[in-house]
Amino acid sequence: MLDVMTIGEVLIDFTPAGRTAEGNEQFTCNPGGAPANVAAALARLGASAGMITKVGKDHFGALLHETLLNSGVDVSALSLTDEASTTLAFVHLDDDGDRSFSFHRKPGADTFLRPGDVPFDRIEKCRILHFGSLSMTHEPSRTATKETVAKAKEAGVLVSFDPNIRFALWESKEEAKQHILWGLKYADILKISEEELSFIAGTTDVEEGSLVLRQQFGIPFIVVTLAEKGCYYRLADTDGYVPGFRVKSIDTTGAGDAFLGCLLYRILDSGVPLHLLEEQQIIGMLTFANAGGSIVTTRKGALQSMPTTEEIHKLLETNTRNEDKYKPGFHFSPPSHWMNDPNGLVYYEGEYHLFYQYHPFSSKWGPMHWGHAVSSDLIHWEHRPIALFPDEHGAIFSGCCVVDWNNSSGLFEGSHGLVAIFTHADTCPKTGQPRQRQSLAYSRDKGRTWHKYEGNPVLAEEDLIDFRDPKVFWHPQSERWVMVLVAGDHARFYGSKDLIEWTLTGEFGKGEGSHDGVWECPDLFTLPVGDSGRSKWVLIISIGDNPSVPEGSRTQYFIGEFDGNTFINDNPADRVMWLDYGRDNYAGVTWSDMPEQDGRRVMIGWMSNWKYANETPTGAWRGAMTLPRVLSLTSRGEGVVLTQMPVREVEQLRKASVSRENVTVMAETPFTLQTSGDLLEIEADIDLRSGNGVQIRLKSSGESETRIGYDAEREWLFVNRSNSGLTEFHPSFACEHGARLAPVNGKIKLHIWLDRNAVEVYANEGLVVLTDQIFPDAPIERVSVSTGSGQVMLNSFHLHELKFVPFPNGAEEKPSRGNEA
Repeated sequence: MLDVMTIGEVLIDFTPAGRTAEGNEQFTCNPGGAPANVAAALARLGASAGMITKVGKDHFGALLHETLLNSGVDVSALSLTDEASTTLAFVHLDDDGDRSFSFHRKPGADTFLRPGDVPFDRIEKCRILHFGSLSMTHEPSRTATKETVAKAKEAGVLVSFDPNIRFALWESKEEAKQHILWGLKYADILKISEEELSFIAGTTDVEEGSLVLRQQFGIPFIVVTLAEKGCYYRLADTDGYVPGFRVKSIDTTGAGDAFLGCLLYRILDSGVPLHLLEEQQIIGMLTFANAGGSIVTTRKGALQSMPTTEEIHKLLETNTRNEDKYKPGFHFSPPSHWMNDPNGLVYYEGEYHLFYQYHPFSSKWGPMHWGHAVSSDLIHWEHRPIALFPDEHGAIFSGCCVVDWNNSSGLFEGSHGLVAIFTHADTCPKTGQPRQRQSLAYSRDKGRTWHKYEGNPVLAEEDLIDFRDPKVFWHPQSERWVMVLVAGDHARFYGSKDLIEWTLTGEFGKGEGSHDGVWECPDLFTLPVGDSGRSKWVLIISIGDNPSVPEGSRTQYFIGEFDGNTFINDNPADRVMWLDYGRDNYAGVTWSDMPEQDGRRVMIGWMSNWKYANETPTGAWRGAMTLPRVLSLTSRGEGVVLTQMPVREVEQLRKASVSRENVTVMAETPFTLQTSGDLLEIEADIDLRSGNGVQIRLKSSGESETRIGYDAEREWLFVNRSNSGLTEFHPSFACEHGARLAPVNGKIKLHIWLDRNAVEVYANEGLVVLTDQIFPDAPIERVSVSTGSGQVMLNSFHLHELKFVPFPNGAEEKPSRGNEA
């Protein structure tokens, strides 16, 4: 019994091989044909694969028979004919190795495959049957293919289908679509290119298109190949992007077939039915397949270029090492696996606590726990054991911590301790709808161990599905605790004397600010307005991703008053103020209970974006935090606005510095500094009065470059990460974005922090901030400053190389779920 049988065309690809001295194009003869390539890929990896096809009784037919046999493919179902010659295809490559085809198939021997040539008894015993559309362009091979597919489906064999559209071989596009739609009805596994999906589903949106095919045809497993960007998959309720691999491509012929062969091999190897595959298994399979497809593009030809298991594992290992290079040098990141929102930020007895949304069993979002770390200086963190695990009330979503100094909760037996207020998330047994309720946990030993409150949950609103992310603080004026949380499109305020019994006091937000996405992760606090002697309240609201909005998830803020019951906005309802104009600062909240003598309000955010957070190329870990930032208020012409700068403690990381003053930069004479470190801090005071703008380029030793620029005419500060390194993992990642920044007396000040995976840009003392992830192909080795025309003056330019910050694990073992009370 064979693992896989493929049916369809086997042919000769004539691929370009340079030109003669007279300038005539030369071609090399390479065996190919999509189903044959898939069979060869499977055999090369160690699966048993057979090919059902027909070739001519000619030299090319004999060559194909010999090549398949030497590749380990069972050719007992390959038949010969003298009715037509073996099909020939001429491959034409552009400068990027992408191909187009012209065919000599009028008709070709493969189209003469008849039902009588098909060993139906063997079809019923194999595990997978694979077919494409080209064997359905003509009779009798059309009937032979359709009968074979129907017989396999009837026998319970998995059916794999690749449309592999070549319009030149069809009478019309409409005829091609008709027979491809027939194939979709039988497919259990569909591999389809981005262009083919657009043709069939009528949309260029791969997510929407795959969903259309899933709903219309019930295809269990759909994979959309995205060339060098990787692939997108949809299996049951799971979908996502799996990034490709950067290789030096010379010929893409056969890459999709290699990809599919590798995928089928891993499906066979797993021994797991499609509907039982878990997300991490799917990602592993598709990563393996992406690697196999990438390897083929580095070689000429197709069938004989299929990769071995050893070659694929070598590329995977190299890629894993590359992923390690993105582990942050001074931004906080999890020890492994998935991390998102910061939670429970609190200072208590000499320690800053950072809790965070954590999935300890995957590098993608999943059942949420609270991870935990502690620090004495906001820069050097020690990983602690997981603080809160999911329980009978659900997963542990975002929330906060406070110090119950006066034991108002009665949980500390006359002393004080930490109370966590968080969202429990599960499914309502009555309605089947998502349910979110607020609960408590407490710690009597400085956050080392946690106990869930027996009366959980303490606050529920049955009519609200989105009801989450509580932030609690003590309000001295009303002598009670205040909770602000969010409910889809607005914030809600509650009051309590004991942290247990809560009463609704007000609402804010419907019709106010941005509603591009669901409201999340609120924070509410007061800050002085510069040296004016007055204060204002700041309400922070993050908004989730909206597929139609290119910015994805981001954070806004409101300035106003809080009367103890609700928030009152100082600004018009339609005014939107963004906390950060980069793509990667979300869910930021501030530390509670900072010492009064410190006097700072310090925030940290999750340095990612829901648009692509699950796809970033970071391997076994995924997620990092921004630098901790001090928030301040200042008055400008448009009113009171928020500014932010990294905490002063970050200065301890400086280890070597280079300074220049009064440097003139012109178009023909850019200013350049070499650097030997990949962790950098840059301070630049720039006079723009004689120039049209400036760009600071962060150039790697490879080909990647991140640009930080200022357009003086538009008064526009921007980050361009289109060529910043790995960007293909999601179509929204490569982009340029920015914000308006008015110069002060013709000058701007930029303060930049560069880590291995991110850049943070603070302009004019934090009036405008842009935070962005980047994944350079090699460490940054050169910083240059340039201008397009005129000249700019670097009044001062300081480049500091920074120390690497280790994040030690403070616990030898990760506790099991049973270790938590």
